Amino acid sequence: MPLLRRLLRPDTKRSRSSMPRLEGRSTSAGVSVSPDRALQVAAVFSSVRLLAETGSMLPTGVFQRSGNSRLPAAEHPLAPLLTYQANPHLEAGEFWAQVLGWMLTRGNAAAYIERNNGGRPVGLWPVSWPGVEMRRVKDTGELFYKVTLDDDEWAPIREDGGLVRAENLLHFRSFGVGGAEGLSPIGMARQAIGTGWAATAYIGGFFARDASPGSTISVPGKLDDTQFERLLRQWNDNHEGFENSNRIGVMEGGAKWEKTTLSPADAQFLEVYKLTRSEIAGIYGVPPHMIGDVERSTSWGSGIEQQSLGYVIYSLMPWLTRLERTAQRLLGDPSLYLKFNPDALLRGDTTQRFAAYAQARQWGWMSVNDIRTKEDEPPIEGGDEYVVPLNMSPAGQAAPPEQRALPAPQRRAQEPVDAPSVEDLPNWITQHYEAISEFFAEQGERVLAALNLRPDTPAEDLIDRLADDEVLTEILLRLALGLVGQVGSATAAALGGTFAAQETAAAVGASAAATAANINGTTVEQLKSTIGLGQAPAEVRESVRNMFGQMTDSRARVLAQARVSQTSSFASHEGAKQAGAVSKTWRVWDANPRKTHQRADGQTVGMRETFTIGSKRGRWPHDYRLGVDEIAGCTCRLQFNREES
Repeated sequence: MPLLRRLLRPDTKRSRSSMPRLEGRSTSAGVSVSPDRALQVAAVFSSVRLLAETGSMLPTGVFQRSGNSRLPAAEHPLAPLLTYQANPHLEAGEFWAQVLGWMLTRGNAAAYIERNNGGRPVGLWPVSWPGVEMRRVKDTGELFYKVTLDDDEWAPIREDGGLVRAENLLHFRSFGVGGAEGLSPIGMARQAIGTGWAATAYIGGFFARDASPGSTISVPGKLDDTQFERLLRQWNDNHEGFENSNRIGVMEGGAKWEKTTLSPADAQFLEVYKLTRSEIAGIYGVPPHMIGDVERSTSWGSGIEQQSLGYVIYSLMPWLTRLERTAQRLLGDPSLYLKFNPDALLRGDTTQRFAAYAQARQWGWMSVNDIRTKEDEPPIEGGDEYVVPLNMSPAGQAAPPEQRALPAPQRRAQEPVDAPSVEDLPNWITQHYEAISEFFAEQGERVLAALNLRPDTPAEDLIDRLADDEVLTEILLRLALGLVGQVGSATAAALGGTFAAQETAAAVGASAAATAANINGTTVEQLKSTIGLGQAPAEVRESVRNMFGQMTDSRARVLAQARVSQTSSFASHEGAKQAGAVSKTWRVWDANPRKTHQRADGQTVGMRETFTIGSKRGRWPHDYRLGVDEIAGCTCRLQFNREES
């Protein structure tokens, strides 16, 4: 059927510089090479099977980039299609095996994207490449595909005449040198494959038709029938069979025994066959020893782990990378991507594997449960802790906790240390203001652009809370890490100790995420009240523009000062705690303080205890636990004490 379609299809003109296509099948060996015939060559089948099966057996997952982090996106609605079930009749592993098989033979593979009435992909259906014809719209250059299914194929193609737009078909390409199609490995290497086919056919015919004897007995003169039968029977009776091997042969009447060998031409053809296997393995980038050609050694190392590593990196990964890049187009988000995990092919022996785990555990980048997960073992209680050597600390950071207690002679006098106030940090307020103001400006542009397209869009749909929370969290976290490092180190140094900023990273990150969610939530509520139902579209846009104009100025300034106050209070508290301060005292700095703060002036508690401020309890000024009424406009500070008061 595919051949008939090709014969009836109009010829397409190709550039003189284009590489030969698969349709060119003739070879110097006089053999016509097609994918089906090529797969009958053992080296081709072994190479294709090896790459397709090892690629399809690997675990796959959908992930999302979030700053420098890579987070699993298993809950994404398209993840099951790529990792579990491509369509109701085909699991994902078999789908990838078919795609790789077509790429390795035809150089191209196609998968039709089935969509539901809402436009969301609900199935991936592989389509044989001979039934796919690439076309372009002459005026725009837009690519589309003419898909014709064979009698034994089925796919839920809705488009009239099988004319499928590019966004509804995944086109997987192998290596190419231009043009929209990938080059067929079989089409490009048909001379070597044709030679391999010819060698295989010759060897089969050699054993089927060869009449050359294994040995000969020659006698002078001519034997009559009786003498001939007697000589043959006597020789077979004495030497035929395993039990008669290596017996002494007695010849009479001048008879002479000679063993025959292959002719030089026949022996050379066998060498050609062996050489062709190595060439075909090279075409697919497969090490010869992995398809049964063990006569030649490998330069990838002597151990199984080294050979597996070389195969994965140089042979398999280029094909997997092509699958991942094409599949990313289905996800429709640059931050989302498909990932094949080749770790299962790179597992060393038990000794090597456990030695690597021990090193990873010792240097702090794997926990006990991380290791147990790698070995498919269930987690254990307390197994999520990370450890590092006592003598290690990041460059430019403080020493580990065990090294922070300084000898008494090195400690400063035992006077209290005041925490810095927000007035002491004008540069940080400016940095926060500029970053938050820029975020509001970009957010406002997105909202106005959405209103230009759809003036009736509700406030909840104008702001992507998930995306904006993530962006603002990254901004606030970056600023907070710098501020915490500066304030925490200064406070600890004043107390004669050191500060490890990395120990506060989790708390700083949680605070940044909570603040970002609160800010964006407030913005949505402001949008609801700003957009009046009776306003004309132009009036709505003007109201929103004014709202974000105020946010980039006044609101950004208030948020910047509040954020610096909150973060610096936390940082000074953590710096004092790490440096060994044993208590803290609430101090009022405002000439006209709140009554609750005035009553708390001089209140001293332990470093891990809380102050009583009115009816609330908090760890430091601007602690969120005190509530907005006690935080807003507060200028109080902490005083840290090295000894109990």
